[in-house]
Amino acid sequence: MTCIDTLAPVRYPMNMNTTVFKLMFALYLFGALPAAGIGAQEEESSYDSKFFVQLRGIFGKFRNSDLQKVFQEAQPIQCAELIARKGEWRPVAFFNEDRSLGDWSRESLEEVKSGMTVYTFKGICSGDNGTIKVRSEFPTASGIEAYSERRIELDQVDIAVNDPVNAVVNPKTMAYTFDLPYLFRDNRSSRQIYTFNPPNPDSTYATDVKSHWECKAVFSKDVTYRFLICRVSTAPQRIERNQTWENSFGSSAFFILSDGMEAQTSVNMTFGNATGAGGKAEEAEPKPSSPARPALKRNGK
Repeated sequence: MTCIDTLAPVRYPMNMNTTVFKLMFALYLFGALPAAGIGAQEEESSYDSKFFVQLRGIFGKFRNSDLQKVFQEAQPIQCAELIARKGEWRPVAFFNEDRSLGDWSRESLEEVKSGMTVYTFKGICSGDNGTIKVRSEFPTASGIEAYSERRIELDQVDIAVNDPVNAVVNPKTMAYTFDLPYLFRDNRSSRQIYTFNPPNPDSTYATDVKSHWECKAVFSKDVTYRFLICRVSTAPQRIERNQTWENSFGSSAFFILSDGMEAQTSVNMTFGNATGAGGKAEEAEPKPSSPARPALKRNGK
């Protein structure tokens, strides 16, 4: 019987009016589940053996590095590369800057496909940058649990499909940045624990916190596939004038995302008024303070 593995929580301290709140992500990993979620033949050819060789190399190098420095030295990613093909990026590795809080790396195509978490970038590029949208999808924890206990089929697992948010380039860091106000409080613990995965289809979003993302490209002479290093931190939804918020060691986690594709020279030729596969960026904006239930779809629908 397949079981759900729960990663050691990642701590996100915040200082507001000298009161320290310990915020943590409960990050659920769904390894060892059968393949799902990437059905197209084009995707089947992605994430080949060479991809995992490169991923293991990145994982081994970053595991023993100062990740804040690695992120600062990472290069900007071009807009056209983010939205190339389907613009779908999946988490393939995770680190906390405090390694005692966890790290992991995907080992196979099946693990990548079974994760069911997808970040989709769409929009129109203008020059090397551009304001684009990113949509996020996460499976429900109850759905994964029901599947692992063989009570439902994999295509019956509910997926929370979140409204797209703006992703823009920060001129100081040259990273694509966006905020995801789509965290859920894990009520099974007396501590403040948050997760991207809805506990169940009736769950409502937390209204006090958001997830702040900054993404840059991973480049080296040995890397031919497209990888993003994303620094992720938890922030309050609103900060009043008399409040402060600061990070401390262990408050930043780092995801490595990939679309599984090797970089193409032609991608660099699609700037100007080029339009991504998704066409015009969606105009809908999320409502960060809304406690609404997540939009759900069945896996593969």
